[in-house]
Amino acid sequence: MDPISQHLILVSAPDLESACDQVEDFFDNTPLVRYDRIEIKRDECCSGEESAFHHAIENGLETNSATLHKFIAEFEKTGFHSIKDLHTVECGYPSKLLHIITHFLDGFIGIDSAFYNLTDSSHRLPEETRRHIRETPGHYWAIQLDGYSETPDRVSLVQA
Repeated sequence: MDPISQHLILVSAPDLESACDQVEDFFDNTPLVRYDRIEIKRDECCSGEESAFHHAIENGLETNSATLHKFIAEFEKTGFHSIKDLHTVECGYPSKLLHIITHFLDGFIGIDSAFYNLTDSSHRLPEETRRHIRETPGHYWAIQLDGYSETPDRVSLVQA
């Protein structure tokens, strides 16, 4: 079974084991995205004390930004150009695009989230959290994982 999604998750924890536990608990309990299995790639995880951490976080943020811009560009093709057009968004593909865009803005994780900040429940990294990372780098972890599903077409973005 091939992974259908990869995520880099930022967590605040005293050590790698606690960080991985937080991530596993999150995926076990979130109704936002469900996988049959997640696999944490421990050899690719790192703390804020490692140079790879900052590179991974910035890369994840850039990937999220590019993905968001891709969805916005696709949404514009449906005829949406201003907030006044919201009432004309058609059900189906256009409304699904809007749904995904709003999740990137409001902090709900989805299968398209390359980076997710579990500490702030966000796809972004607020300046305050950046400051905390600078002050206590060993207390922040970048956890890399793959999400697997036997039936990728049935992975839920939001479960009712």
